[in-house]
Amino acid sequence: MNILSIDSSGPILSLTLKLDDKVSNFSDQQKSRASQIILSSIDALLSKSKIEVNNLDAIVFNKGPASFTGTRVAASVCQAIGYTQDIPVIGISSLSLMAFAYYLKSNYSNVVCIRKAYSNKFYIGHFEIARNEYEVVKPISLCDSNDLKFDKRNHYISDSWEKILSEVDNDQLKDINYFNEEVSLNSEILLEYAEKYSNFKEPFDLKKTFPDYANHTVDI
Repeated sequence: MNILSIDSSGPILSLTLKLDDKVSNFSDQQKSRASQIILSSIDALLSKSKIEVNNLDAIVFNKGPASFTGTRVAASVCQAIGYTQDIPVIGISSLSLMAFAYYLKSNYSNVVCIRKAYSNKFYIGHFEIARNEYEVVKPISLCDSNDLKFDKRNHYISDSWEKILSEVDNDQLKDINYFNEEVSLNSEILLEYAEKYSNFKEPFDLKKTFPDYANHTVDI
């Protein structure tokens, strides 16, 4: 399969193109210029690999919750390519990717992800991960900091421990397994996740290209 993977949710635009067993990567420190470089960067990656956009079989992208601009730009590009070329586009939650990246690094399968939303609110999701299965134990939801609950049986990762530790009673985190390092996300991890757990046989569906914004309330 020919798969294009796009992650512009953070400060770096990350692209991965897989043509059967050959993988090519591109990354750029985008800062606030995602809309200026994403199309030219995709075009350059495709040209370097000598493939036209209509030869893609699928596109995957990090749909957030994350940066408003980066997520919106990626979603718009995926929608345009997917619709005009009639190829499947799969948006994958940033929390699912965080859990998967942590699983790859630690091999711990029972993972709760907490991601900053806005004000004192957080997105939280609970996942059980195996080599060929990815189960959502608790769907992603939005909660206040005082609604965060911790369980010794789980492993916790977050992009905002400093904020959590300042608002949560330290006794709640006693003997809790939490990973106090940033889990980096990129298009390579996104592609690996998609190949393990996604269905590329479904046709283009606009609903699967909608982004989730970290500073907006979304229905999940």
